Amino acid sequence: MSNRDLNSAFALIKFFSKKEHYLSFLNGNTLFRTPHYYRTCEDVGRGDRNESCLLFWGKKFGGQKPKFELIGNSNLDFETYESVLIYPTTEQNDSWMQSWAIMGPHNGFEHSLEQLQEEFGFYFVVLPAKNIAKYAKLVEKHSGSKITYGAIRYSENPKERSLTVKDTKFSYQKEFRFYTGQCAKD
Repeated sequence: MSNRDLNSAFALIKFFSKKEHYLSFLNGNTLFRTPHYYRTCEDVGRGDRNESCLLFWGKKFGGQKPKFELIGNSNLDFETYESVLIYPTTEQNDSWMQSWAIMGPHNGFEHSLEQLQEEFGFYFVVLPAKNIAKYAKLVEKHSGSKITYGAIRYSENPKERSLTVKDTKFSYQKEFRFYTGQCAKD
């Protein structure tokens, strides 16, 4: 997502799959989740095994086990590991995050709307772009935690994955995130 898309955004939109979450938000409660929640989530679109990391493998999720070669040509014994998580050395911690989608004139949001509703739910709230900073300040005031925010960048290069960069297969999400605090990678 380019800065042009964000600067020309009309609004952000947040979808809810459950009516109780939607009503809770309208009543002033906001939910932030850890990236690890999304790594282990099995919902289409919402789940991303590589959320904020270079690679995640978990025994209970199956899939192809990563192969690592150690010095001396020995391999890791994956039978003793429940999961493997590899992340950028520049990002030792995760942050709690909240995801929205950017509605803009040049980002093709209208072509993604149906898929977003199918994956994230038909309940939604809209935050006009001019109120993004106000929303962040409101959450800061009531939570006591500093809030940062920004548009997600998409890349085909797995080495670039981080809190702010996702795989291009998720680019239809036009994602914008609010972040707070630090939490463990797992």
